[in-house]
Amino acid sequence: MLTIAGIEEVCEAKGITLVMHPAIRRAVKPYEESFYIGACCFLSNEADGVYFLPLGNGGYVRLVFTKRRSAKGHPILRVDPATTDGLARIKAALSAQDS
Repeated sequence: MLTIAGIEEVCEAKGITLVMHPAIRRAVKPYEESFYIGACCFLSNEADGVYFLPLGNGGYVRLVFTKRRSAKGHPILRVDPATTDGLARIKAALSAQDS
């Protein structure tokens, strides 16, 4: 199944840790299949590392995949909003969804 847990398994097999904010993880949940495909394509150097996350309150937030190293030198796959207001927009959409 194409899930976030599946991405973590792929990363683990490659010795990489998946790092993303809990709000991003929650917002991506309904779109796990397309997110999985985007992440795996990025890891295989077949994609540019951009994922457009639809928001429940309209619009989208552009997420960026980057390969980095932790402070101790371990490889990580990091997922971050491309803009400074992206995380706040994701959190607002999740709050609106909960009410």
